Amino acid sequence: MSEISERPLAKRRKSWTITDFVLVWLGGFVGTGVFFAVALLLENDDWLIVLGLAGQYIGNLGVLWLLARLKDDADLGFKVEPRDVFYIGLGLLLQLMLALLLLPLAELLFPNGEPPQQVAEIIESAESSMILKLSLVLAAVVLAPVTEEIIFRGVLLKALRNRSTGFIMVVTAAVFSAVHVLGLDTERLWASAALVLPPIFLLGLLLAWVTLRSGRLGPAIFLHSGWNLLAALVLLIPSELLDQAG
Repeated sequence: MSEISERPLAKRRKSWTITDFVLVWLGGFVGTGVFFAVALLLENDDWLIVLGLAGQYIGNLGVLWLLARLKDDADLGFKVEPRDVFYIGLGLLLQLMLALLLLPLAELLFPNGEPPQQVAEIIESAESSMILKLSLVLAAVVLAPVTEEIIFRGVLLKALRNRSTGFIMVVTAAVFSAVHVLGLDTERLWASAALVLPPIFLLGLLLAWVTLRSGRLGPAIFLHSGWNLLAALVLLIPSELLDQAG
């Protein structure tokens, strides 16, 4: 009897948990700190950002890999199919529609046109080198979608697998949007949050829904990539050209 009751407990300990989700994020912070410290030796502001960002993703994925080795069922649904590419278009369309919808609010909160997110401000800045801009665009369009979907729609979603679909969608979307507070303009935090977080929450709901519906991370990864792609491409356009177009 005791032997039978112990087996389910052992199984539960070897499945994905909220603790795993927290550990993966802590790994990202540690990785950022380590790579940032190394970058200080280079005395180059651009490399501080690039290596710090690289450290975050390496830390996230490194801890994830270590934890996966301890699991009975480490599968997070990381499967990609050719048809998933079409979700890039859905992400682009969703981003465009919400940007147009929130344009009056953006003009009210940021009348000078300054971006509410720090990464966007760096990409848009004329002082940033092209290497830095391209690195940030690569991170936004490739690294962030892959890593964040593995973490949020992978680890966190699996940790909540025994809950209802609605609960999973809302919680993962809420945590997903809350984490993005770290990337907002700290000088105008509340204005940035009011403009950025509601669309990210809606995106999080959709990402959770397509993952639950497909049973794979492929659709969410490409949808997420398409969402980031539009903003990244717009920010790469020189401001002089945008002024002429306006």
